[in-house]
Parts: sequence; C-alpha cells; structure tokens
Amino acid sequence: MARDDTAQYLNYLYNVGAGGVLSKGTQQEVSQQEFEYLMRCFMAAQQHGYIYWQANSLQGLSEHLIIPEMRDKLIEDNHASIRFINTDNVSDSLLAGNLAERAADLFIRYGDVYQIAGAFRTLASCYWQINNYPSAIICLQDALEKNKAINQAPDLVASIREQLSVVYAAVNDKQGSDFNRNIYLDLQEQTRQDRYLESRAGILESTSQQLNLMIVAVLLMIALVLGLLLLFHYLKKRNPNGNSLDDLLLPLKEWQVRNEKELDDLEEEYQEVQEASYITHTNVVKNKKRNIEKRAKLFLVNTLNPLIDRMIHEINQLKTNNGTEALRNERYAYIAELTDDINKYNNVLTQWIQLQQGELSLHIESFSLQQVFDVVAKSRKAFELKGITLNIEPTQNIVKADRVLTLFMINTLAENARKFTPEGGTVSISSKEETDFIEISVEDTGIGIEPEALHHIFDRKVIVDNKETNSHGFGLMNCNGIINKYKKVSKLFAVCSIGAESRLGKGSRFYFRLPKGIVRILALLCLLSTSLLSYANKPDTPVNANANGQNSSLRELDIANMYADSAYFSNIKGDYKRTLDFADTCRYYLNKYYLRLNPNGRHLMKRIADDNITPAEVQWLYDDVPTNFSIILDIRNESAVAALALHDWALYRYNNNVYTLLFKENSADKNLGEYCRMMQRSESNKNVAIVLLILLLLSIFPLYYFMYYRQRFRFQSYVENIRQINAILLSNGTPVEKQKAISAIATNKFPESLKEITKKINEALKKSIESYNTSSTNIELAQDELRRMEFENNKLHVSNNILDNCLSTLKHETMYYPSRISQLVSEKDAELETIDQLSVYYKELYSMLSMQAMHQVSVIKPSYGRIEVGKLLAKNMELSSPEMGKFAVLGDADLLKYLFELLQKQDASERIKVDVESLSPEYLTLHLYMSQLQLSDEACANLFVPSIEHAPYMICRQIVRENGEFFNRHRCGIVAHNTDKGTTLSITLSRAKKE
Repeated sequence: MARDDTAQYLNYLYNVGAGGVLSKGTQQEVSQQEFEYLMRCFMAAQQHGYIYWQANSLQGLSEHLIIPEMRDKLIEDNHASIRFINTDNVSDSLLAGNLAERAADLFIRYGDVYQIAGAFRTLASCYWQINNYPSAIICLQDALEKNKAINQAPDLVASIREQLSVVYAAVNDKQGSDFNRNIYLDLQEQTRQDRYLESRAGILESTSQQLNLMIVAVLLMIALVLGLLLLFHYLKKRNPNGNSLDDLLLPLKEWQVRNEKELDDLEEEYQEVQEASYITHTNVVKNKKRNIEKRAKLFLVNTLNPLIDRMIHEINQLKTNNGTEALRNERYAYIAELTDDINKYNNVLTQWIQLQQGELSLHIESFSLQQVFDVVAKSRKAFELKGITLNIEPTQNIVKADRVLTLFMINTLAENARKFTPEGGTVSISSKEETDFIEISVEDTGIGIEPEALHHIFDRKVIVDNKETNSHGFGLMNCNGIINKYKKVSKLFAVCSIGAESRLGKGSRFYFRLPKGIVRILALLCLLSTSLLSYANKPDTPVNANANGQNSSLRELDIANMYADSAYFSNIKGDYKRTLDFADTCRYYLNKYYLRLNPNGRHLMKRIADDNITPAEVQWLYDDVPTNFSIILDIRNESAVAALALHDWALYRYNNNVYTLLFKENSADKNLGEYCRMMQRSESNKNVAIVLLILLLLSIFPLYYFMYYRQRFRFQSYVENIRQINAILLSNGTPVEKQKAISAIATNKFPESLKEITKKINEALKKSIESYNTSSTNIELAQDELRRMEFENNKLHVSNNILDNCLSTLKHETMYYPSRISQLVSEKDAELETIDQLSVYYKELYSMLSMQAMHQVSVIKPSYGRIEVGKLLAKNMELSSPEMGKFAVLGDADLLKYLFELLQKQDASERIKVDVESLSPEYLTLHLYMSQLQLSDEACANLFVPSIEHAPYMICRQIVRENGEFFNRHRCGIVAHNTDKGTTLSITLSRAKKE
C-alpha cells in the first residue's frame, strides 16, 4: 500500500475497518482491530481535510458502537480514542447516535446522496438500539424522501425498506411493517445477481454489430492496400550515384598523427609516475626506519612496567607485613635499587629521544570529568609535602575530548601552580558548565605573573623553572597545541580555548574550555499485552419435530409444503407463535428429506444459527441437492414475518438474512454468465481482427519504403555511416571506446570499396589499442603502487610524529616520580604512606601514557613477504657461497635491509663474510663475521642491554623480535659471540617455503 496516495491509503483503512476483511481471532478481537483501522482513517482524514473519509469513518465507528456488549468492551479498551471522538461528551449509550449524526452532517456537506441515505440508515439503527422508534422512522423516511435519486440504488432502498418494516413492527404498526416488507421483497427481484449480466449481454450484442461493420470497412481498405502493393512491385529501382572516396580517408590520416602524440604523452606520464614512486619509496623506507626506532624505544618503555610492579609489591609488603628490622631494611634497599634501575632506563630513553613536533592522535569520547579529577587527586601528597593544599571540587560535568590529553593538561596546569605557590597556599581545580562548553580551571594563590609575561604565556617559555624541579618548561605550549588541534577536528570544537588570568602577589588562574559530552541512557521498554475475553455463542435452538397426525403415505417435500402453507395462513390469522411451530415442523421434514438423500449429511436447517456459518439451505444449493427451494424461501419469509410481529429481532434477522441470500443465489440465471463470456470472447476476437487489419493497412508506408526508396538511399546511408565512423575516430574518447562505438555500426553489407576503408580504420585502431592498453596498464599499476606507498608513507609519518609526542610526554610527565620516591626511601617508615601514594599514582600515570603510545604501534602493520637472502645483504657483505643467496626468509624487506645496513656500519672492514645455516624448515640463521668489531665475552653478552651506545643493536633486536612475533616463530633472535677473528653475530629469521 503506497502511503504517497493519501486518498488511496484512506480507502484502504476504511475498507479494512468497515468489516469483512479481518477474520483471524475472536469476534471481539476482530472488532477491536477494525475499530483501530477506523480510528486511523478518521484521524488521517481529519488531518488532511478529507470530509468524505471523515464521514465514512465516523459512520463505521458508529456501527461498531451500536451493540451494547461490543460498545462496552470497545470503550473499556480504548479510553483515549473514545475521548478523542466524543467531542460532545455524550453518554456511552448515545455515542453511536452522535457519531452517526455527525457523519450525516458531513455527507450533507459533501453532497453524496447515497452516503447521506446510508448515514440516516445508520442513525436509525442507533435510535432503534435505544428504543427510540419514532426517531428511527423519521431518519429512514428522510433517507428515502430527501432525494429521489436514491431510487437508482435499489440495494440501498431495499435495506432501508427492510429496516422500516422492523421499526414499524416495533411500534406495532402491522400495516406499515407489511407495506415496507412487501416493497423489500419486490426489490429483491431487481437486485438479484444476474441483473448485471442481463445488462451486460445487451451491451455486448450491440457492440458485436458495430464491430461487424468495422471489419467490413477495414477489409475494403485492405483491398486498396493490395492494389498499391502490386503497383509498387513494378516500380524500377534507381542506382545510387558514385562519389569520390578519397576524402573519406583524410580523417584516418589526421587521427594517426594525433594518436602518435597521445602515445608519446602516455610514455612521458609513465616516466613521471616512476620517478614519483622512487621518491615516495625512499620516504617510506626512511619512515619505516624511524618507526622501528620508535618501537624499539617503546619496548624500552615497557621494560619499566615490571620494575614498577615490583616496587609497588615491596611497598605493599612493607605496609601489610612488619617483619624484622633487617628484612624491612632489605626491602627499602631493594626499592631504592629498583628506582635506580628505573632512573637508569629513563636516562637512556632521555638521551635517545629527540623531541620533534608531530601530530596528536585524538581519541574523542564523552567521559565524566570526575574520573580525571580522581586520578589527579592521587598526587595530593606531592602538594602536601610542600605545605600546599590541593582542593578539587567534585563535578558531574561530561566533556567530549581526549581523556588522556585532558589529564595531561590538568596535570600540567596543576604542576605549574604547585611550583609557583609558596608554602601555606592553595591550589584549586574545578569545572563550570556554560551554555556550549565546560570550563576547567586551575587556580592558585601563588606569586602571580607579570602582564608582559602573561601576554605571551602560551607562545614561548617565559616561566623560570624552580631549581628544585626538573620541569621541561614546555607544558603550557603543549596545552596550547592540543587546543589548536581540537579546533581543526570539527565545528563542534570551535568552543575550545585556553587562557590565563593573574595578579602579582595574588595568584593566577589558568583555564581551558571543552565541548559538552552526551550521556546516553538506554531505557528498556516493556510491552504489556492483555488478552481479550472470548465469549461463546448460544446453543442452537432444537428443531421441533412433532408431526403427529400426518399421513405417512405423503413424501417429505409434500408434507413440508403443507406446513409452509399452514405457516402462511397462520400469519394471516395473526397466530405468530403457531407460525413458528409450523415452520419448525416444515424444517424437520426438509431435513429428513435431506438426510434420506445424504445419510451422512451435516448441513441441517435450524430455526436460528450462527450468522458466521453458511446456512444449511444455501449450502444445499451450492451442493446441488435436489430439493424444493421455493418451500424453503416461503418458510423463511413466513418465519421472518412472525418473528417481526413477535419482536424476536434475532430470529427475524437470521431468517430474513437466509431468505435474502437464498433468493439471490437461487434466482440467478446460471447460463447467462456463460453466454456473456462467449459474447466477450467474440468481442475480443473481433477486436483483435480489427487491430490486425488496421496494422496491415498501416504497413503500406514501410512497404513503400522497402520496395521503392530503400535501394535508392542505401548507398548514401553507407557513406553516412563512414562519415559517422570518421567522426567517432576524431572524437575525444579512448581508442577502446572508439572501437566499441565503431563496431556497433553494421558494415557487413557495405560495398567492397567502403569495406576497404573500414578495414584500414579498424586495423589502425587495433594497433593503437594494443599500444594504449600496454601504456595505460603500466601507468595504472605504477599509480596504484604510488598511491599505496603514499598512503603507507603518510600513515608512517603520522604515526612517527605521534609516537614522538607520546614518548616525549611520557618522559616529561613521569621522570620526577622515581627520583622523588628514591629520596623518600631514605626516610623509610616515616614516609611510607607518601611513598605508597606516589608509587600508585606513578604506576597509573605511566600505564595510561604507555598504553596511549602502544595504541599507535598497533595502527602500523608491516608488509611482510618472501625475499631472498642475497637481496637483503648490504653492499660490503659477501656470502661464502653464491648458492646461499637463493635461501629465502619471510619479513619486511625494507626493515630487514635496514637491519643489515645498521650492522654493516658497526664494522669498519671492507668486507663482511656471511654464512647461511638451515636450522629447520622454519628457520634460517645468518652468521655475520665482523672482524673489526672486537668485543669481550661480557661485552657480547651485554651488547643488547639498553644503553645509548647500543641503540643500533637495540633496533636490530626489535626488527628480529617483530619478525618472529608476526609469524609466531619464537626461535627468531640475534646473539653475539666472541671469536679469535672478531665478533660473530648470529641472526635467526623465519624461513620461507620453496616456491
């Protein structure tokens, strides 16, 4: 159902809600579903101003609310909808009438005569239901008399007359009731099902006569066409004039000159791409070398985590286990040793790191500021040692930013405040929510900043570091860089800013602003379903089978006919109860007759039955039971009349419905439909014949062309095709496109002179395409490789810069704590609590920053592949046997070449001998004999221990380690041995399978 068509959608809603479409479920469930469809129809029609559908939906709702039991249930289950439609706040019993009256008013506005009558009929039913029979009569009479055009709809008039007979019976007006019922019965003849077929048959007969005349006319035209065709047959064909064909070859020569130039341009473009690829590959190799160096530094960073964990373990042991004094002294000594080792590694990292300004990797998320404040609060002890109070105000604010960088900025501002606040001062950290952003501020009661220095506070280093600290002094510049990076991300971060306020001798306030975050709360919605109460229909009334005194020699149908006559005369006498008794007996003999014909039959006539079940007598008609249906019609009609007089409305309604249905089904002419179908087929055949004849008539024009003018213009059209081919040849498309377009032009019927021209053009194009494809393929492959290398180069460049920033931040933000812990260890138990707080805060800060750096490492994936050993070695390296060069290893070719370049630089000899040893199908070991590198056994053992002198070897170890980890081959490694001829380096790598 397309919702774009509103009227069609409303029609669909009304048809479903009006009844008869939905059948699944109990009657109450079906009624509820229909009520919902009508409500949707009413609201949509009201919203879009469709008066017609408003009135229809109101009328349908009224019909659903007429019956008290159904109305009470619908009102109970649809309070909101009932309040919506009950605009006049009428009582429940009058609501159906109110809706019907509103529907009638709307139909009167709309001007539909039939719908107005139907609305009055519905309104009469509402009055009937509340026993207001005079009003019901008035409504039905209005329906009949307000506009006589209603008589053109006999079905509608019949239903109104039937309802009038019931209402008159209710007021005991027997004459009025009989009058309207007789009209109702007469109208049944006019509305029977075959009336339409009779009308249709008449129309088809008239149409058939017209078609016969048309066929005769078309046949005459065909005779004329045949005469013209005979005339065309004798017309002479004219030969085309020949033209000079030399001009048709000039475009080919012009194209060949242009094509040669295009191929030269392609070759030049290929050379340019090759040059760019060489430059980009050189940059990729440089960035790979930088990246592996960063990863080697990061490996050094990660070696500190176990040392920090051991230190925290020892501190916990000191806190929870008193032990002997000697044991506690040993633990303090071990902690001091661990801090010395950490400081030693930090010094190596400090000497190794060359701080470079790079791009930040922002991990934007919404998070609570309180989480960051909680981490900062763990450094409270450092403030207390200087006699400063750290005040952190609790907050519920949510920001959208990078969590780690936010912590870095708050730590930087707090640390600066601590440095320049004297003993007894206060440092306060808080946040404030504004309309578009959250402002985080760090305020102190320190010495303040001079106006000139304040003006350039974020541009350059203007703060002189406290001599007691090892601050790097660039924290504020980094904070400003982070804010500037945020602004470049999206418009959301346009609110980001950083600023400072200060008064000499009073203190300073540094603040920065971040956009608000969003907390998403998922609410679980529970849908409660209530079951509708089902009701059982009342049991059928048994058939009265008392027929004492009847002559047993009479057949069942004759006896039934006698009782039907008795029922008729009983109605005339006004003995209506006896009429029903006669009707029961009549049905008894009709059922008996049916059972005699069908011993196992289940369809028996009843006085009253379920309206949803096909009546037995109608089923007999469908099953072609040979019975007298006139008797059945009489008895059902007499039963309806008697029930009407007795005010037994349910009995009347059932008998009247059965009578109406059976009358229409039985009175229909069964052969009329087949006759109409035969006439329809005849009409269709004649229509087809006329269409074919007209097509034959119209074919004179193409026949005239094919038999007369075709030969004259054929050659000229071939020449035009050649000109079209030349135009395609000189167009701006590629040779392939040109060939495809030319091949679409049929040339197989060309004369030989023109075929020769097309052959030359096709051969030239074919040769050009071969050259063009070769050049284009080479360029595309080169461009693809260039784009891949550029992407890899950009990714490596960004990663390297980010790792530089991460490592620099890690170094500057964590180096203070090991030294401070080492100082406090000398105080032993007196500062144990302070040592514990500093070590825990150091661990959390170090882990967070190192994880940030590790995330960047996971972004870069080396391109591992198969490479022969002979292609890896540096210039001054020589294999003991050329056959060894055919061994192949797995790994990143650029990194493995870098490995041997580094090792070659460590040996000053002109030639380094290399042996290749096959350890297993999975491993190869390369032995490098470095004669100029003289190392002792101890130096060989410590060659890969972290130190600034061993940095090249640490990079080599990182390359080999990553090679083994990628292929899950744990025997990969690099070791050094002292020999008489110098130092031998043995490198075990992943071996590649033979191709």
